[in-house]
Amino acid sequence: MKSKIGIVKFGGIAFILSGILFLGVSLFLLPVPSPPLPDTELMNWLEEWRFNISMADELLMFASLLLIPSIAGLYKVLEKTDKIKALLGCGLLAATVPVYIILVIILGRLVYPVYDIELSPDMYKLVISIYYGGIHAVVIILSIATIILSLVIRKNPLGKSAAYFGFVVALLDLIGAFPWLTGSAVGFVCQAASSVWFVFVGVRMIGKAGVVEA
Repeated sequence: MKSKIGIVKFGGIAFILSGILFLGVSLFLLPVPSPPLPDTELMNWLEEWRFNISMADELLMFASLLLIPSIAGLYKVLEKTDKIKALLGCGLLAATVPVYIILVIILGRLVYPVYDIELSPDMYKLVISIYYGGIHAVVIILSIATIILSLVIRKNPLGKSAAYFGFVVALLDLIGAFPWLTGSAVGFVCQAASSVWFVFVGVRMIGKAGVVEA
């Protein structure tokens, strides 16, 4: 009993921290404009926004890793309500973790030197396009996971408010999956909503841990 309560509470704390760090990633990338196409302007863009990109990269690493205990705790909370949906939703959420880690590596290649290897502007364009393609994929997976998890949360002690908030966040995730179309401001709102939902669910997990495991 104590072990299970510990997992739920620890997962809730991890969810809160992960949400805060993901919000930090969004804040660092918010002022960064879309990358320009001309080679000279692109190289100047990379130099000008190096600090913001590097900080976002560092935070993304820890935010992603914190999802692992978060998912474990969330599954403990939801499995008694609907084991199949809980397994599917948490599984999809877990699938985003390795994608996020790969995005950390890709984003880091824009700002961190590797054996003093310099990339050409065309290679930087490829790296940037792969990064945004990865963001597109991971956000769509996250949107589907959020919908499924919210369906379970709606019937769970975590509460309908967390579920309905999750449905809204899932819709915003779909909108935010196209950052090259929506722009940085809209993308920030979508990403921030997802981060706040993580924090909200984490708080509910901590508050309801005793009830869930009773």
